[in-house]
Amino acid sequence: AVAPSLPEPVRRACSVFCEGELLDTIQRARLFEDSKTFVDRPLRVEPEEVLEAFRRLPDKQNIEALRNFVEAHFEAEGQELEPFVPADHQPNPPQLARLPDEALRQWAMGLHQIWKDLCRKQRPAVAAAAQRHSALPQRFASVVPGGRFRETYYWDTYWIVRGLLLSGMNDTAKGVVENLLDYVRQFGFVPNGGRVYYLDRSQPPMLGEMVQAVLEVTADDAWLREVFPVLEAEYKFWMDPALGHFLPDLGLNVFSSSARTPRPESYSEDVATAEHGKTLDREPSEVFHELRSGAETGWDFSTRWLQRAASDAGSSDLATINASQVVPVDLNCILLRLEKRLAAFARHLGDKDRAAALEAAAERRSAAVDRLLWSDDLGSYRDLRLDTGKAAVLPSLSDFAAPLWAGLTGRRVEALLASLRGSGLLQAGGAATTTLNSGEQWDAPNAWAPLQLMLIEGLETLSKTMGSEAKGSAELAEDLASRWLRNCYEAWIKHGAMFEKYDAVHPGEGGGGGEYHPQTGFGWSNGVALV
Repeated sequence: AVAPSLPEPVRRACSVFCEGELLDTIQRARLFEDSKTFVDRPLRVEPEEVLEAFRRLPDKQNIEALRNFVEAHFEAEGQELEPFVPADHQPNPPQLARLPDEALRQWAMGLHQIWKDLCRKQRPAVAAAAQRHSALPQRFASVVPGGRFRETYYWDTYWIVRGLLLSGMNDTAKGVVENLLDYVRQFGFVPNGGRVYYLDRSQPPMLGEMVQAVLEVTADDAWLREVFPVLEAEYKFWMDPALGHFLPDLGLNVFSSSARTPRPESYSEDVATAEHGKTLDREPSEVFHELRSGAETGWDFSTRWLQRAASDAGSSDLATINASQVVPVDLNCILLRLEKRLAAFARHLGDKDRAAALEAAAERRSAAVDRLLWSDDLGSYRDLRLDTGKAAVLPSLSDFAAPLWAGLTGRRVEALLASLRGSGLLQAGGAATTTLNSGEQWDAPNAWAPLQLMLIEGLETLSKTMGSEAKGSAELAEDLASRWLRNCYEAWIKHGAMFEKYDAVHPGEGGGGGEYHPQTGFGWSNGVALV
């Protein structure tokens, strides 16, 4: 949900980039192969002038006239950013230079060099004339995922920060986190990404973990004291029933966007999906809302959010998306870990009452997850479908990775590990995202870096805390880590690049599917490989 009153420059930028006749006309005309290209272009003049010039345009259906209009009033995409080499980027960071294996050391150094390619600084014009840019102003340099993703993305940033810290780039990492803290200070939450058109939604709330990662290196108590109220404000956003994310009757959370129009950055794709949705008796506004809510999940898109996950006979058609009607295992595990993290911060800062309240919230959530999202029959956690009142029928990696990462296993550990081994998710190149190949990118055979690290670190923690009760968990973690690294390394040797996603079945290849061409760069894949 959006902050109730947007700052005036952001509101003015939104009049061009978020909704309205100009956006609708240009995006339906498909002047660009990728809908995102248009909404990333800065304005040459004030938004009101652009809207007035468009109002006066005599033939709004003439493609050539529209093309000329865009060229006259908009600069090229990417103009608001400039490459930037951070001062803390050293040629040979000690932690990487110490790697004993020569080939792996060379690879790690290659990944370390990529940070320079992914680091961006905004030109002063963005802050000086925010109303002319879809980019949200940032005080510090950012490290972007790569490819078409020219801006900061919320949950991607956690894995990027982990990698930056390993590369010894502590100041850059802290600046990247400060940019997200600034969003909370300004909007009350962290938007999906650093653009005005992402202000209808957030993404999995990893900000507390980013702060913890920085603190582990800096031990800066004064900074924690300064940012703790900001983390609390973000937590309140997720827990406010009026904003649609928290369901008090269940004590659990869902993803839900505040808007019911096509996503500006995927406009023509959303219009086409909604058109098709009419044949399934779905209102376009409902489809648009669910597509936006699906984008808030970070898994855009997956059968997890489609009718297919609600029933064996259900369709994998994107027009059946119902993301806000899914109570997700991963979101609630991430919030559980956030509650525990905030409680630890409060205790460290000497606020015992707040710590106790947050610990109680974590206990309530833990009990609700066990009660509503655990299946004895399956021996695993599963998303709850509010549209059917039943557990999802398809396994997904989040059923295992997120609870293990959040430390939510207890007496169920044996069943969960057996279920993971028998799930069909574990493949030669790491853990696949789901077991169904639907053509969506967060499905089989794709494997994604953040989920691998969650699963591997969850298994490692399990082994340390539960010992012999978690038999084989340390070995499984090691095996999965080597499968994943081999996949990434083979792709690096073969293609000379890091991919956004990988093929779990065919190691050494990038993943496919989804709404856009596979991207290279790539922030979170680099971060996870280094970690």
